[in-house]
Order: sequence, then structure tokens, then C-alpha cells
Amino acid sequence: MKDVKVKRTSRTVASPGRGSIRITERDLWVLEALAKMRFATTNQLAALFFDGSRWSANKGLRKLLDARLLNVWVRSLSEENIYSVTKRGLTAIEDENFTLSYETKPLRGLDENLNHLLAINDVRTSLVMTLPEAGGEIGWWRSDWELRSHGRERIIPDGLFLINWQGLKEQPYALEVDNNTRSSRNFMKKILAYASLPNRGKGIYGIADPIILIACSDRKWMERYRISVKQLRPNRRVWFATIEEIKREGATGAVWANGSEKRRSLLELTQGV
Repeated sequence: MKDVKVKRTSRTVASPGRGSIRITERDLWVLEALAKMRFATTNQLAALFFDGSRWSANKGLRKLLDARLLNVWVRSLSEENIYSVTKRGLTAIEDENFTLSYETKPLRGLDENLNHLLAINDVRTSLVMTLPEAGGEIGWWRSDWELRSHGRERIIPDGLFLINWQGLKEQPYALEVDNNTRSSRNFMKKILAYASLPNRGKGIYGIADPIILIACSDRKWMERYRISVKQLRPNRRVWFATIEEIKREGATGAVWANGSEKRRSLLELTQGV
């Protein structure tokens, strides 16, 4: 029998004739998340919406891609797919009364700071996945592009968010991610500006007492940042962790360090502030 070659469907091209689908509630969650996160990888979306199954994620995302509700990019065959929501996807969200707190436009290409953005979304994904077991949930989240739409301040965090802890007060946090920055000096200036907030009696975008979480790709640079803040003055509101530890142990785990070498969980450091 003669071999028949089956052409594999491209990872980046929607299949013709599949433009009409029944949109499920999970589909809407995926579209809403991408509208808020801008870009997300297959693994991030699998963790958030497909119980960690890449096979299920690939199948579900392929359906949305064929319906032209998603865009997909492949930087190389060895890397994960990267997804964003299309104009049609945003319309689907609006038609189902899913509301966003700021104007969102479809993205025409990959962001020049994509690796930094994906690192932020790694931390955000980890928080969403690990907070329920730790006794908390995210009340709201504002990313830097959303904060900029409300006016520029001296410090613009990569993320500003609120966690509702069971049995505790609500606590706001500001997130900064250093993903192998080219300018460690500028990043250090920003950290020191955070450290000076209590002395200046000012908050960030109306938030008076955020805990500052610094996530770093490079442990060597993280230790330099941490020691610099420690030498400036004791500051119990600035905490450091590596992105590798956050991905491995979870953002709520005992990965956060301040002036001492002891690592604390997110709940422990919150209780100690």
C-alpha cells in the first residue's frame, strides 16, 4: 500500500472553514485573560484554564485560533506558542458582557519587551494558582499600561494588585520584575525610590502602604539589589525572590527574602509588616 503523507496543520495559520464555533465559558475566560495579560504562553494558559494539561490547552487554543479569536506567534520551533486576543475575540468578550476596566486594542505584533512581559505573567499566573491554598485571592490587578492610562507618577509598578487574605485585612502589593535588565542602575534607582516611600509619606496611585515584591531572573543581581536596600536602611516592605524560585515553589511559598537570609512565605511577610 502506498504511503500517504498527511500535511500537518501549521502552528500559526487558522484552518479554513472553521470560523464559527460555540464559545464556552472557559473560552471567554481565556479571551478575557489575554485581554488583560496582553500575551501568554501555552504553559501559562494551560496552568490557568486547562488543569495544567498542554494537550488540552493546545486543542482548546487551536479552536479559538481557527475561529480567529486569537493570534499566535512562534518565535522558534523549540519555544512555546505565544497568544494574544484579536479584535474578534475582544468583540466576543463585549458581547457576553465581560467588561474591562480600560480600553484594550488588538495587538499587531509581538511586544519589544516580550520577555519582560512574559516574566511578569509568570509571577501573576503563579499567584492565581497558589493563592487559594494559602488562603487568599486577588481582589484586583492593574498592570503598568493600565496605570499609565490613569496618569504618570514618579513610580509606575509593573503590577499593582490587592490580595484578600482570609481572616486578615486586605493588603496591596506592587510588583517589579527584573528580567536581565540592561540598566541595573536604573532598576536600582526604582527600588530605592520604593524604599523611600514611607519617609516621603506618599503612596502609589492612591495606595498608601503597598508591600513591594521584586522578582529577578538573575540571583546575583537580586542579591546586589537586596544588599543595597539593606545598607540603605532596614525596610520591611521590600522583598526579593528569583523568578526561578517563584515558578518552582510558587509565588506564595517561602521564597521571599528581606534583610536576612531567611526566606518567608507571602502570608508570613504580610503578617510581619
